[in-house]
Amino acid sequence: MTVTLDAKTLNVEGGGIEETADPVATFIDRWVNGAYQKQAKIFSTVRSWILRCYENNVAWASSNAKYFQEKMKAGDKLSFSIDEGNLHQVSSTYAYVLGVSVSYAKGAKAAQFTRFFTLKLQEAPA
Repeated sequence: MTVTLDAKTLNVEGGGIEETADPVATFIDRWVNGAYQKQAKIFSTVRSWILRCYENNVAWASSNAKYFQEKMKAGDKLSFSIDEGNLHQVSSTYAYVLGVSVSYAKGAKAAQFTRFFTLKLQEAPA
């Protein structure tokens, strides 16, 4: 499995990818034959992803989590792909970073540690 965001290959935890597709739509409330109806006009969909990642023994200055926090702050559109063979493919896609959360175990100042971070992405126009 390969997950790449802005040319950086991410270490994604097992079960660490969640993809959601939501409609881009307008909704209209109407009365039709004496009954309430909510009608939808669907224009397209927008995908979003939550990626649960980790990095081992990486100083904060070189951290992917820090890098993506900076990209989020700048509002940059990043290239994004997932290659899981026959299971799932996302290619030629761009995404915005909408959230970065970071966690690590107590005592993580040691020479050997694992930093966990979760990225929230939303599909961006090409």
